[in-house]
Amino acid sequence: MQIRFLRGARLVRCGAALAALLLTPAAHASTEYLSRPDVRSFIEAMQAEHGLDPVELERVLGDAQYQPSVVRLIGPDPLPSTQVISSYPAYRSRFLTTSRISAGTRYWEMYDAVLRRAEQEFGVPAEVILGIIGVETAFGQNTGSFRVVDSLATIAFDGPRRQEYFRDELKELLLLAREMSIDPLKLKGSYAGAMGLPQFMPSSYRRYAVDFDDDGVVDLAGSAADAIGSVASYLRAYGWTTGELPVVSVQLPSGKEAELVTGLKRIHQVTDLREQGVKFSSKALPQGMCSVIELPVPGKRSKYLAGFANFAVITQYNRSIFYATAVLDLADAVRAARTRQFAGSDAGIRIK
Repeated sequence: MQIRFLRGARLVRCGAALAALLLTPAAHASTEYLSRPDVRSFIEAMQAEHGLDPVELERVLGDAQYQPSVVRLIGPDPLPSTQVISSYPAYRSRFLTTSRISAGTRYWEMYDAVLRRAEQEFGVPAEVILGIIGVETAFGQNTGSFRVVDSLATIAFDGPRRQEYFRDELKELLLLAREMSIDPLKLKGSYAGAMGLPQFMPSSYRRYAVDFDDDGVVDLAGSAADAIGSVASYLRAYGWTTGELPVVSVQLPSGKEAELVTGLKRIHQVTDLREQGVKFSSKALPQGMCSVIELPVPGKRSKYLAGFANFAVITQYNRSIFYATAVLDLADAVRAARTRQFAGSDAGIRIK
């Protein structure tokens, strides 16, 4: 799911209050959104700042429905004491299935020309684009059944966290609907308001989505070409560098794991890591700083990767090491399956 996480989010305390929050609707939640002062203030701001018709805003927000399931799904901010390092193989297995890999190869065959054009224009490999769409929606099989207005209004006005972020996304949705001349009440997506094949939030839809099939409409739900071009556009906008490896497998010297692992923070120089005994699986490495990433494997020694700039770009889509690694693993798997079908194609973008 393509959501930008905010730093410094409010922590939710454990105990009875948290249990009540997760199991029951917010005390002030109301399906009658128009009766609420915070919603009236939102409407007034949208009219004053963006010139939106207040009658239209009342129509849309008056129809918006509070969704308790959305509050449960979005959940509270995790407390540091409750964060548990889980299993990467278990996470990976959700996405690297035979059926999803097969769907990816079929998708590549169907849209090969579009993928080639996206790669040429934006510099993002076809398999990485497919990795994103495959992890997000299984190549369009699961794009979400929530009305986006309901999801965003629920979290924006009654969510347990990140209300400011989701109010901004509700604003972006209404602006998007005006720009595209569509009824926002008809848009469907995830519980968090992400839409279409690549699961773009409304703000990203407005900033990065492209009309890649040249039909005059940007349609991330119905046009595979628009989805492919838009994913490539998004990654390029965040700094994707053509031809550079996102990650490289590394071996860490025993006993130095805790000292060297940095997660998403790219603070290491390759030369410094080599001096400390870190062994890289490739001699040809990207320029610039890197992070050291741990992938926990229950019952075995963790796997470690060096994450470079292109890995950081993928985490702009979802700020998760597991997510970005699964995207690349699915990309590799789809590329390998296609290679078996078409002898002579490239071996892949990563060196393991």
